[in-house]
Amino acid sequence: MQKYEALLARLNQAMLADNHQRVPLLRRIMAHLGHPDHYFHVIHIAGTNGKGSTGAMLASILQAQGYQVGRFSSPAISDDREQLQLNGQWISPADFIDTYDEILPVLQNMGLAASDVSIFEWFFLISMVWFRNQNVQWAIVEAGLGGLYDATNALASPQLTVFTKIALDHTKILGPTITAIAQNKSKIIKPHTTVVTLSDQHPDALNVLRTEALNQGVQLITADHLRMTPTEQTVTTTVVDAHSQLFDWSQLEVGLSGTYQLQNLILVLSVVAVLKRRQVALTNTAVRAGLHQVKLPGRLTVLQNEPLIIADGAHNPDGMTALVTSAQQLLAGRNLIWVVGVLRDKAYTEMLDQLLPAAKLVITNTPDNPGRALPAAELAQAAIQLASVGEYQPEIIAATDIQNALELAQQRATVNSAIIVTGSFYVMRELQRAGWPGLGQ
Repeated sequence: MQKYEALLARLNQAMLADNHQRVPLLRRIMAHLGHPDHYFHVIHIAGTNGKGSTGAMLASILQAQGYQVGRFSSPAISDDREQLQLNGQWISPADFIDTYDEILPVLQNMGLAASDVSIFEWFFLISMVWFRNQNVQWAIVEAGLGGLYDATNALASPQLTVFTKIALDHTKILGPTITAIAQNKSKIIKPHTTVVTLSDQHPDALNVLRTEALNQGVQLITADHLRMTPTEQTVTTTVVDAHSQLFDWSQLEVGLSGTYQLQNLILVLSVVAVLKRRQVALTNTAVRAGLHQVKLPGRLTVLQNEPLIIADGAHNPDGMTALVTSAQQLLAGRNLIWVVGVLRDKAYTEMLDQLLPAAKLVITNTPDNPGRALPAAELAQAAIQLASVGEYQPEIIAATDIQNALELAQQRATVNSAIIVTGSFYVMRELQRAGWPGLGQ
């Protein structure tokens, strides 16, 4: 483990999501590595929110069918190795180091140094070579930030290209409008793929995706004439009836909760229907088993029952809207205590606009990211200013750190309270490292 951690510390930490030269470089590296992504089927996923849930459900279904399934996702909660998984298990430190050592001489033969590749690019390259070495049959690959300049755009043409909900996030890099963000993300569409997205995708985003699919000469599929009826919802599971022109399911039990998961589930069922049309072996039994078994740390994760503590990594306005809607529905009648920490470069004012009307008490904390974290006192002040002009005026307190925030929350909780921890995946990481259950492997 020490050797692995030393290797990570040496990697180039640069964030290169707006550098147009990176994807061509990575494509050359992939070619010199022997095109590892040609050895397995790829489902490439992009979008603003829902990538993790959609990828987790698809991976669980394919695994339940008996396939060897690789998954590349981000961000990690507790350990960067979470980003590289085989059948739900993280890559081992030894495999990570061995795969790095396999790739490094190829780079050197190209006249490149290890530091010429950023840490996210390294993880992508390692995932591809590791998946090939492990005889993966299906790889679920999530784009990181955007699409056009994202490392994962170095993939050859995937079998399916899937777009989750597209909303406003990373606007300084991707652009200030839904159209601009969708245009960036749409550039992962390649010839010979099939595009699958939501029928209720934002109209501006849907127009962009349709245009790009047309330009690439590929089909875009959505689940039209949809009827989705939740028949049972708790904080840990959802049971639904789901019908459209693509699929017909009754009493489908999913091991994830939250109203926002219904949209992700529609997308997953659409992908399953497309795969079945392509004669991919996927039984209804495997679909049901995979959805029943799926778990995703950091999305409406129950940490404790008394008092009830739930963690959710909502980190942008759309994600916060979805979380608040789910909390108000699943925890109706409870006094909600929110423990919130955000990064300075996020649209935290808009997030607070969503959260404050649903709060009895807000406790702010500073995420463990010295370069990007918004101090708890500043977040509390922003919340106080918003609450002063709003109809709802919850109590607002600044805490020193996440542990202090949770201690305060539990001291103030009653039998009718629920504590929700949210705002950043860095907060989720701190919870995991502090030993809270449900957030690690």
